[in-house]
Amino acid sequence: MNRKKQYKKNVKGNFGGLDVVGVNPNADYVINKAGAKVYKDLSKHDVLEIPSLNSDAESGKVYEVLSVGIMSGTPFATVKIGDLPIAFRLPADLVGWCQHSMGLAMQGVKLFPTKVEFGQLNERYYAELV
Repeated sequence: MNRKKQYKKNVKGNFGGLDVVGVNPNADYVINKAGAKVYKDLSKHDVLEIPSLNSDAESGKVYEVLSVGIMSGTPFATVKIGDLPIAFRLPADLVGWCQHSMGLAMQGVKLFPTKVEFGQLNERYYAELV
């Protein structure tokens, strides 16, 4: 069974525009709506590769972001790499961006999937919708 079908099988309902998913307490991961594995232990995920920029004339790296979330205070994003949806941890600087995006989703404003530019400028991370 592919990841999307596994996800749909586990959806128990909808709350504020977000799916309520049943979780197997014995599994070490869940499948999110985008079809990516999200491990309960987020340290199993790589941190998204975000370039450090020397000036605002440079551009960050653009990813196709399928969804964002926060787990145990850690922001993460599901990104399409090739044909695969993969969940990555994000720097703590982006927790506010994730919270804002999730708040909009609960109000019915769907930002994702969309392309997002990520970068680090003046020692601060940023994420901008492209």
